[in-house]
Amino acid sequence: MKSFFRLAIFLLVFVLAGKAVAQELDAQVDLNLSALGEQDRLNFQTFKHDLEGYLNNYTWTTNFSGDRIRCTFQFNIISANGGDYTAQLFVNSTRPLYKSDQVTTMARFFDGSLEFSYYRDEELQHGNNYRSLESVLDFYVYIILGLDYDSYKQQGGTPYFQQAQTVAIVANSANGSGWQRDVTSIGTYTRFGYIQDALDANNRVFRDLIWNYHYNGLDLESTKPEEARIAIGTVIDSLVSLKRVSSAVGRSVFLRAFFEAKYPELAEHARMFPDNMPMYFQKLGYLDPVHQNYYQEALTKAQQPPPSGGG
Repeated sequence: MKSFFRLAIFLLVFVLAGKAVAQELDAQVDLNLSALGEQDRLNFQTFKHDLEGYLNNYTWTTNFSGDRIRCTFQFNIISANGGDYTAQLFVNSTRPLYKSDQVTTMARFFDGSLEFSYYRDEELQHGNNYRSLESVLDFYVYIILGLDYDSYKQQGGTPYFQQAQTVAIVANSANGSGWQRDVTSIGTYTRFGYIQDALDANNRVFRDLIWNYHYNGLDLESTKPEEARIAIGTVIDSLVSLKRVSSAVGRSVFLRAFFEAKYPELAEHARMFPDNMPMYFQKLGYLDPVHQNYYQEALTKAQQPPPSGGG
């Protein structure tokens, strides 16, 4: 019942705020052109303006309300061939925590296989057809929306993950670069691998646990810290139990991306478990071996005695 009333408060706040805000994103586009010559750089004079308009001035959903989702799209342009470019893309998004001035990272993606065409003052177009630049933007917008909705309601992001999947299918059919149907066995990130994993019915338990982590964990830290501690501990223990009986946890692209976004935050939550901190970090290392050294350093730092005061 308490969860119902808290969800109702969230929805009421969103409805009231939504009357003043129509669009969903507060997106910032950053651009690194250091690898390009002066002539090629001229073509990007309106790139930031064009992309931010495309992302921020469009209504991506039919029912969004509340504060815009803060996100960044950072392009590192590697090479140019006329109006064709290769690039790396970093995507990040956050959401605020309930009754707090803190935010949590929701999306943190590195896409190293981006190829697209762009010309200065080009009008970017929304639509269902494949376009080398717009389709990548659409895909990550729907992922950002899916993760945000999932954090407030169990499976709430499914419609947006499905839209991201549609973008991926259309792009793959058009032989778009970076849209191959690659699904790895070790959790390595690919666009297709991620969205397939997110929508896999066998992985719904992962998404439900991540909802619990946000809604009953992070969102209660400032008002009900003990309940938050229990929820976060339960999520970690549940993932450990799942990994012990199923290899799906270790090869999940979706979970790998979760830990990529959350590992600094998860390390900070060790303060909630002062009597069992080594075991907490051991569980994190087991679930997220990619960042095991980070967790070990965090544990070492946490166990250091405080500096003595000077006289």
